Amino acid sequence: MDLKKPQDCSSAGDIRDEIDKIDKQIIVLFSERHKYIEEIVRFKQDEESIEARDRKEQVIEQRKEWAENHGLDAEVFKEIYTLLIESNIKHELKILKSKTTNNQHV
Repeated sequence: MDLKKPQDCSSAGDIRDEIDKIDKQIIVLFSERHKYIEEIVRFKQDEESIEARDRKEQVIEQRKEWAENHGLDAEVFKEIYTLLIESNIKHELKILKSKTTNNQHV
């Protein structure tokens, strides 16, 4: 991804264009991450393994620390990852339910 440095932007429009490029790449990365979320259900057998409370807390705390280490608001990223992981859990549960339903019909 070819980005101008923030200080090299000559207008608010330039800055917005660069932010749009970054946001598009973030979405691409979230999409790639989502593919892994869908695949991990192959290795999980029940709701407890999907919820993986210890792992959830570990990931949230680690991302919070990473954000802070990069000069970002750690609490904001804690909220973002909490929302993301809760959404992933719901999606995984839906996949597990579908997998269980399909296995019962076989």
